[in-house]
Amino acid sequence: MRIKIYLTLSILLLLTALTGCTLSQTDTSDATATLGLPPFTQTPPPPSATPAIAGASPLTTPAPGETPVSVSPAGGANIPGLSAVILLPLGEELNIRAAAGTENRVVGTFPATAANVFRTGPTTRVGEDVWAEVNLPGGGTGWVNARYLTEYVPAATFCADSHIQLLLDELEVALQTADGDLFASLVSQAHGLDLRYWRHGTLANYTPAEAAWAFKSDYIVNWGNEPGSGFEKIGTFSEIPLPKLLEVFTANYELHCNDASKVSAFALQPWPEEYANINYYLVYKPGTNPDYGGMDWRAWAVGFEYAGGKPYIFALIHFEWEP
Repeated sequence: MRIKIYLTLSILLLLTALTGCTLSQTDTSDATATLGLPPFTQTPPPPSATPAIAGASPLTTPAPGETPVSVSPAGGANIPGLSAVILLPLGEELNIRAAAGTENRVVGTFPATAANVFRTGPTTRVGEDVWAEVNLPGGGTGWVNARYLTEYVPAATFCADSHIQLLLDELEVALQTADGDLFASLVSQAHGLDLRYWRHGTLANYTPAEAAWAFKSDYIVNWGNEPGSGFEKIGTFSEIPLPKLLEVFTANYELHCNDASKVSAFALQPWPEEYANINYYLVYKPGTNPDYGGMDWRAWAVGFEYAGGKPYIFALIHFEWEP
């Protein structure tokens, strides 16, 4: 299995126990691998004012009717259009180079939160990286690593997209039936699925191919330390994340668009800063057990990436109260 595991804790344990893992540290300005970032300390961007959708009632306004396109695993579809920068922490910049490849000179940069990157269309592969031609802010063109770009979708458009509820319903079916093929079809074709069992724990990235057999995999992952007890959560996808996913997605949950305020008191920077241009829903199961003072709530933040106007699941981050 080629799951890419990025840890803030227990690296020595993983190196000895998780045969087949890939640990990466990269130059964030151009490189292709997913970032393993430390806990975040900066203030998150303000959530939108979109109200909760009680009981996951269907959304009504249709999404833009663009034709879906095929996207390469490295994120390099040959489509022009407005893109946004992702996967860089605040303060970092995405290098624009005179030609594709890190050996070429830097002719400009985009900030980590840029949402005005226009892709002209051409892409090329350099080694394992896909590079995309973009317009320079001051005129002319240059090239950036397409790993750090995503199709730009305004928050208002996203929150009104009726396809999101349909996608969440399909995710519920895939989880309940352990349907790997359906699960894989929902995952971002460009960046795969970033899964965090704990907000600041292990980041496990599943490509669509890996997602297809996640339910059957016996691959052991150290998902990180429980925030309260400090105990490590170690086990397979089916043993650790899956039961908690099912607990939320089979419940009468609420949806909160680009709003993590329900869990902000229990997790610093609930939505990662490197996902600033990725829209998300907080899928929130309210607490009901009076013995726990209603603290038996649970939630998953689900990030979505678009390709040709069609949404795919980009990230899943788990939240729960733990004494």
